[in-house]
Amino acid sequence: MVFSSHDRLHVYKTYLREKSPHILTRFQDLSVDMDETMLRRQYPNLSLSCIGQAPAETGLGDRVCHASINKADGHDALTFAAFFRKGKLAVVFVQTPWWAHTDSQAQLKAQLGSPNHISHQWLSNNAIMRWDLPNGQIETNRDRNWNLLTWGVIVWTGYPVASRAQAL
Repeated sequence: MVFSSHDRLHVYKTYLREKSPHILTRFQDLSVDMDETMLRRQYPNLSLSCIGQAPAETGLGDRVCHASINKADGHDALTFAAFFRKGKLAVVFVQTPWWAHTDSQAQLKAQLGSPNHISHQWLSNNAIMRWDLPNGQIETNRDRNWNLLTWGVIVWTGYPVASRAQAL
């Protein structure tokens, strides 16, 4: 298990050895109209490191800003990452440690109610829960991974409010 997850160990070392900020995710306040400066205002206590990347590298954007965090919405968390496409916010990740899965999932349900969609992929550990918001959607792992070193993720994917209203 450790050998298959060696690329993740540095994230856990940072979490255990360094004091990182606590954040309130406030996903409902995110927007695809936000640029990097606006994101920094949204999360002023984060020391975001930003780099350009080839859009095809992840499919998430052409620039990523990331920071280590210790808590998100009061629960243990590891990393915050925001992806931009052509200078505008597209996707936000909050990675959570294995042991925080149940708490972070309960927090999402308390904030957002029951998910709008729950996948039931029982052959893989990729089943998700999804909430639709006016400004995008939030997805998270439905099930905790069997590998203790594999983290969970909460993903906000934005879309323009006007296009969402038309789709409904």
